[in-house]
Amino acid sequence: MIKYGLMNTPTLAQITRELLMAYNRFPRKQLGQHFLVDPMVLQRIIAAAEVTSDDLIVEIGSGLGLVTLELAKRANHVIAIEIDGELLRISQDVLKSQNNISFVRKDILKTDLNELTVGRHFKVVGNLPYYITSPILEALLTLKDRPEKVVIMTQKEVAERMAAAPGTKKYGSFSVFVQYYADIKLNSLISKSSFYPWPEVSSALVVLTPHKEPLYPVQDEKLFFDIMHAAFQQRRKQLRNSLADFKIEGLDFDFSRRPETVSVKDFVKLANELNDKTIYA
Repeated sequence: MIKYGLMNTPTLAQITRELLMAYNRFPRKQLGQHFLVDPMVLQRIIAAAEVTSDDLIVEIGSGLGLVTLELAKRANHVIAIEIDGELLRISQDVLKSQNNISFVRKDILKTDLNELTVGRHFKVVGNLPYYITSPILEALLTLKDRPEKVVIMTQKEVAERMAAAPGTKKYGSFSVFVQYYADIKLNSLISKSSFYPWPEVSSALVVLTPHKEPLYPVQDEKLFFDIMHAAFQQRRKQLRNSLADFKIEGLDFDFSRRPETVSVKDFVKLANELNDKTIYA
């Protein structure tokens, strides 16, 4: 068995290739598999997660176990969820000396994390496949008991959309969704060369801290999201046009604005006013 750890980080790329060769395994493009081989990025992930000896960590994708091991050295327990059965067996073999890791072969989108963590507070760490980043984040942020912190590597463009401010080109419905549920910090950009094989796009390390209580309390969450999605479906139009199907007449709001200028707070204000009008009409 090949042993490795943070002290061996100058040879992470070599170790990754040796492991893949030893197990006769190749990265699967259809699963978006790109293995982290940059020791500096690995250290950034560990630092961003702020792992303590009391922490329960849920890792999305165990891969070859590089990040898993470093998390397990610092955490109370790590639950590594991996959809690829072959990769799961490799990481189990490589990390069999660690007694504080539970391996789960499952699709993260079909996993009830609240059931898996049995009521404990937890943090999430993962290198997300780019093609399913949005649904994974939606699943995490709408959990009944949300994680304390989410540290993910994702496509740079997606990260920028999540963190975009009102009035910018990248601000959209996904920005509003994420910022409604969590505080977001774009930790750092990650080059293509930090992975094996290289992905086609650059990546970013993102830290999400879900709000314990809503930052802006909304009376009807479904109405809030219905309004927001309707607005951004016609993002170049004024709100009075994109929200024509809603009873907005007489509301104290500037409907000449376009959706990309409307903050999360303002979308909540609009939804609450419309909800009051509907209730008391």
